[in-house]
Amino acid sequence: MPSHTSSRGNGVRQIAEEIDRLFQRQIELMKAEAFVGLTPSERAEYDRIGVRISALYGELARLS
Repeated sequence: MPSHTSSRGNGVRQIAEEIDRLFQRQIELMKAEAFVGLTPSERAEYDRIGVRISALYGELARLS
């Protein structure tokens, strides 16, 4: 297998792992919001995560 294909696969896997981790954090924040509400810093974190997830999906699209 050519090395660029292998490195692309590694990149896709790393991106997928980061997306999964970020979605898990967003779920934690959504649960907190439902039960006790979010602090302004938690709300900002939630929003930053959403931006990062969008960027990662863009990276995935460029790799495919």
